[in-house]
Amino acid sequence: MPWMAVMAIASVVGAGASIYSGIEQKKAQEEANEVLSAQETINDLNTKRKSVKEARVARARLMQQSSASGTSGGSGEQGALSGLQTQLGAGMAQMTGQASTANALTNINERLADKMLFSQSVGAIAGATGSIAGAKAAQPKKP
Repeated sequence: MPWMAVMAIASVVGAGASIYSGIEQKKAQEEANEVLSAQETINDLNTKRKSVKEARVARARLMQQSSASGTSGGSGEQGALSGLQTQLGAGMAQMTGQASTANALTNINERLADKMLFSQSVGAIAGATGSIAGAKAAQPKKP
């Protein structure tokens, strides 16, 4: 009957290996999510900087044109400057919303990985338990 003990041990070792593998996968997923999140933050900041720069250039161009045409300080200039500021604010809000969505998706993926690891662990333990119980039940009864 030593083969039944070997089967039980192999089953437990297999369950342990499965759980360990799941833990390592979860760690790798978390690391990948951190890198992705950092890259998204960098991209978001670069896009915002570019938008602010473009708005400043447009503002300077508008003020220069107003000055050259003699309408500097007028309501047309003020309206155009206000429009530029509104466009910049709307663009910033949209970028912030996209970054928030990306972060939320990353968090959801991490929670999903946690649930999958738990499920795999329970399955591995249940399988090992079933193998041990089956091996024990297969042993002949001693009179």
